[in-house]
Amino acid sequence: MSDPAHPEHTQPEDTAPAHTAPAHPDSESRDTGPGGLSRRRTLTYGAAAALGTAMAGVLRPNQPASAASTNTGPAHTAAANTAAANAATGPSVVLSFSDPAALFVVDAGSRATPELRVTVTSAAALTGSVAWSVNARSTQTVRSGTASFAAPAGTAQTTAIPLGALGPDYYRVTATVTDAAGTQLLAQTLGLGVVRPTVAGVRPDSAFGLGIRSEGDPAITKRIAALMGVKWTRGVASVQPTTVSPAPNTFWGQADIDVARAEVAEWVSHGIQPTGFINYNMAWNVQPGANGQPLQVYQNRPKDLVAYADMVYHAIAPLQDLVKNWELWNEPWVHGHFWSTGDSQDYRDMTKLIWDRVKPEFPDVNLIGGGSVSYNRDAVYAKGSTSAGYIDGSVNHAYGYPDAAQYAMAKTQVKMDKLWSRTHGKGGQWQTECGTAVVDSFPDVPVEEAIYGVARTLAPTYLLHMLAGAEEDSPIRIFWFSLCYDKPYSGQEFNIYDIATKTPLPAVVAYTTMTSLLEDARLESELYPDAKSTWGFLFRTADGKGRAAVYADQIYDGTDEHPAAGYRGTLTLSDASGIRVYDYLGRQLADGSKSRVTLTLSPWEVLYFETDRSADALGAVLTTNATFAYDTPLVVTPLALTGPLGQRDELRVRVENTSPTTVTANLRVAEPPGWKLRYTNAPCANLKPGEQRVVSFPISGHQVSPDNQYRVDWTVRVAGHQGPDLKSADLSGSGTVRVNYLPYRSIVVGGGADQWSDIIPVTLTSVSKTGDSKQYVLRGAWDDDFVYFRAEIQDAIAFFNPAFATNPYLFPFQADDIQLGFDTGAKPDDLLAGDRHYEKCLASLSHLYVATLASKTSDHAAADSFPQLHRQCAPGTNYQTYYPTNAALPTPLGPMDASPTGGSEGRVQITRDAVAKVTTYEVAIAWSQLPELAATLPKAAGQTSTMVFGFAVGDAGTGGHGQTFSTTQSEAPQSGCYNFAPFWGTGAQYSGGRVDTLWGLGR
Repeated sequence: MSDPAHPEHTQPEDTAPAHTAPAHPDSESRDTGPGGLSRRRTLTYGAAAALGTAMAGVLRPNQPASAASTNTGPAHTAAANTAAANAATGPSVVLSFSDPAALFVVDAGSRATPELRVTVTSAAALTGSVAWSVNARSTQTVRSGTASFAAPAGTAQTTAIPLGALGPDYYRVTATVTDAAGTQLLAQTLGLGVVRPTVAGVRPDSAFGLGIRSEGDPAITKRIAALMGVKWTRGVASVQPTTVSPAPNTFWGQADIDVARAEVAEWVSHGIQPTGFINYNMAWNVQPGANGQPLQVYQNRPKDLVAYADMVYHAIAPLQDLVKNWELWNEPWVHGHFWSTGDSQDYRDMTKLIWDRVKPEFPDVNLIGGGSVSYNRDAVYAKGSTSAGYIDGSVNHAYGYPDAAQYAMAKTQVKMDKLWSRTHGKGGQWQTECGTAVVDSFPDVPVEEAIYGVARTLAPTYLLHMLAGAEEDSPIRIFWFSLCYDKPYSGQEFNIYDIATKTPLPAVVAYTTMTSLLEDARLESELYPDAKSTWGFLFRTADGKGRAAVYADQIYDGTDEHPAAGYRGTLTLSDASGIRVYDYLGRQLADGSKSRVTLTLSPWEVLYFETDRSADALGAVLTTNATFAYDTPLVVTPLALTGPLGQRDELRVRVENTSPTTVTANLRVAEPPGWKLRYTNAPCANLKPGEQRVVSFPISGHQVSPDNQYRVDWTVRVAGHQGPDLKSADLSGSGTVRVNYLPYRSIVVGGGADQWSDIIPVTLTSVSKTGDSKQYVLRGAWDDDFVYFRAEIQDAIAFFNPAFATNPYLFPFQADDIQLGFDTGAKPDDLLAGDRHYEKCLASLSHLYVATLASKTSDHAAADSFPQLHRQCAPGTNYQTYYPTNAALPTPLGPMDASPTGGSEGRVQITRDAVAKVTTYEVAIAWSQLPELAATLPKAAGQTSTMVFGFAVGDAGTGGHGQTFSTTQSEAPQSGCYNFAPFWGTGAQYSGGRVDTLWGLGR
């Protein structure tokens, strides 16, 4: 049976066969290998890593609800199952709390007094004891004790155990129940939330939504959501397409309409507004599958789009006075899991038909469409395409870590809606699904720690999206996925309740803390636009009082799982009187009684500030009267050499102050083996927040490394800084310097490896989670006509797509490929250029090319393959991805005029050595494709110019490594917007970040 509210989640997300449907970027069947990762799972884990690990079989596939574990948290389910079995064969023991939601609101004294309840049922009279403990955040024991119980024969007996007065926080309560003979009957751990009171009543301008599942107990679910401060839920469960239109030209009657209106009223009585959600199709109106097979209501586009638009009208008409915002379809990815034979024009035609049917009569109803920022750009707003933009606002599903790329994409979403929606985005932006999951997002962290990892990511995700909306003056609503009190469902790995114990996980408390402090306050500005380490959000209440949220960011170290890798330190406020401070789980850190306060900063752990002082005064306290002392306030990066050793006589080291506080430091470098530097010490005085200073160390002697890798160790002494090790005042680290250099040389593509033999190689190393290691070697050259690249890629199994002419819906970057990315500065399609956060996290590349083999058949490893060079991005492509039914763009996407022997736009040759298991790519891109870069080329011998360039290697198929990025191996990746493909998930640190590495071109 389908869930009437959410049938999109009643099937296993990854049941679509890999590669049989040409997936849209965000398709549930999007990956290129048999791992079959859904978009939700992929983006939760991290796009690049997930694609590789899925192919290597590292991540478990999604399970249908019937097969999935019912425990999404770390509860002792084995003990729970034992207790259930004992109900039939022996004593039954059930643990609960005095409030079945296990969520307690503090009183005026900021305390709550929960009780643990132990219910024992036994056929014979039974006595025994309960040993219990309350632990804040799993590890900090608050109190413990022992209580006795006496259960009469055949009657359930409940023993209430007071747990004492507890302040706002998340707690783990452990109880061990033992009978008088010493037999353990149950040992179980439950979650307990003690929370601040939230704002009551509906708030139409609120950002705080939640993906509330319909499977759970409806009454307690609504109560939990109200306690959490939820103000939006997605969809009205009783409004289903087949209910609205059970047969052609037949529509629902007043009885069904009354049920829907009553459901809306019930939500509103809890202070929660439902959006309308036209949840897929009528059972009688599903377009058959590609082979004519019947499909479920959620699997394909409507067969009759006019009838579908009529159904939407009849759904909205009797509810339009109650529900003003209506989402149209869920994730309609082209040829994806929910739109399996539909294309982008089908979706545009559908939205225009709905618009024309609904808007003349109900102009104040907002029609909300799309499904992701990339899909909206590719399909809903496809440049020049018929019926584009017939929506009032857009949907995005921003799963994954709160990398700053989420903010970049949310800003892009708002900009697109304002530019290209028929009503300039008056309906706002709706992030109707987002989130991280305990196992999928934190697979290498113990579950008892991972539950806090999810909680840490929640508020930053909301805040980044809220900032985008505030800066662009557009309403934005965010729905964390998901909440279900007591029932299993597909997608339950995202549940923020533990259904085995019916108790909350820490994310529930994190959410409640956020809403209790930020609801009814308007976000005004971000306090630290230059500091990559820190995000600060300043709010103003209706009466002018200040609120704020501040957090330190995470640093990518090959994963985003480990808090130790992020920015850590302290924030000292020198004018803190009257400012109350709370951490991300609601624990009070300062009560406003002290004028000077020092607070601990940890990655993604939001600090909340509340005061009766004005918002302007609070902003001043957090900026001019604040001192940030990070353990690692500086990012030190030894930079690539842009010319050969002997020609390039300087080692250049970039020192960036990522903190919001001016820093003075002294840099010392160690000479790489065989090198001599004229000096190794350099001062870096008064580095302003966000400032990048390049320090040069003249090279007086060198030794060439055959692998073109030179380790540079460095030490930085920060004035007045104690360092992460309090015994030392020094920060230290190392980086690998490479020579990134393209000499002037004409190359014959396919003409032999000897042409390249003396060109300096740049090598990437890819190591899978199973320990398999591969080497990827790139060389480059240029002449007056072309820029040339040769890449030798170790790859055990070749994986090709069918040719573009055979199936233009398949993407070259989902087969084995290399991507060549440039930032020439020519970005007329960049909607974020000039933004004050641009250098912090919003930069995009200007050109992206993808080389891949294509098969003349449907065999992904066929011997009849031939090379293709695709244009993925260039000025005039609007950062879109190619779809056949979109209008032609000023600069065309797709295969270029390039072959092994000729072509006006380039050359491409790709050969496969099946014995050595190496694929060799040779690519020449005509300078006519990079005119801005061509204009800067050196004209005379001995001259060198530079370009910003990066490359990525895609290793698809079984056992593939996924994507490997040059931008993550020589320098720490920086978040950006549009960079490497795919453009869903692009720009995040875990998917390569921004293309920003300098390469030299010498003559």
